[in-house]
Amino acid sequence: MNKIFAAAAILLAAFVGGFAQAQPDNRRVIEVSGSAERLVTPDEFTFKVTILERIEKKEKLTIEQQETQLRAELTKIGIDPAKDLSVYDISSNYIPRKRVRDTLGTKDYRLKVRDVNKIAKLIELVDTLNIAKLDLIDTEYSEITRMRRETKMDAIRAAKEKADYLLGAIGQRVGKPVLIQEVPDETPLNRFSNSNETSNTMRISSGILNSRDNDDALSFTQIRLRYVINAKFEIE
Repeated sequence: MNKIFAAAAILLAAFVGGFAQAQPDNRRVIEVSGSAERLVTPDEFTFKVTILERIEKKEKLTIEQQETQLRAELTKIGIDPAKDLSVYDISSNYIPRKRVRDTLGTKDYRLKVRDVNKIAKLIELVDTLNIAKLDLIDTEYSEITRMRRETKMDAIRAAKEKADYLLGAIGQRVGKPVLIQEVPDETPLNRFSNSNETSNTMRISSGILNSRDNDDALSFTQIRLRYVINAKFEIE
């Protein structure tokens, strides 16, 4: 008998649950979307530095000698090589070994510059040391996480404001939010433009940095942040 009552209770609970789920949502709602966009100027820059062994005055200037000079000069312009200069990748790790005579080795480094005002000094340093190549490979904004959050909040506010004035036009008021959903933005950040060579020793791989012929100022492509929020509100 107990088993019969238990089975009946389970069936009743399932019926009530299914009935509750089948009930239509009769709330009056308004669905809107809001968007927000910001442009931020990068303040952190990653360079790829290529050092090439070369012959000067019939003597070979080695990778090690040039790296020592580079580290010393970086320190002078306020860049900490211990913190911001590293081997670019494992394949770039130059290993001294006996080679065929007159063979010249190369080594790539990753250099992080955290102050835009030091870039002009870096370019001058590269020219002075006759560094083989300097590529600007990436830019970042140090407060990008905070900026993303604030831009999304602006998008939500825009959605709420739209609902307010649309309902206000017909004498209605916005109630509680029913749904707030971020729309994935599949548009890539346009951080890079066409390649642009600015000097004999500096090649801008992704066109992030631009230099005008009659202007020594450096400009950088801004990082675009754009977010769209879909929202659904009750109508009071």
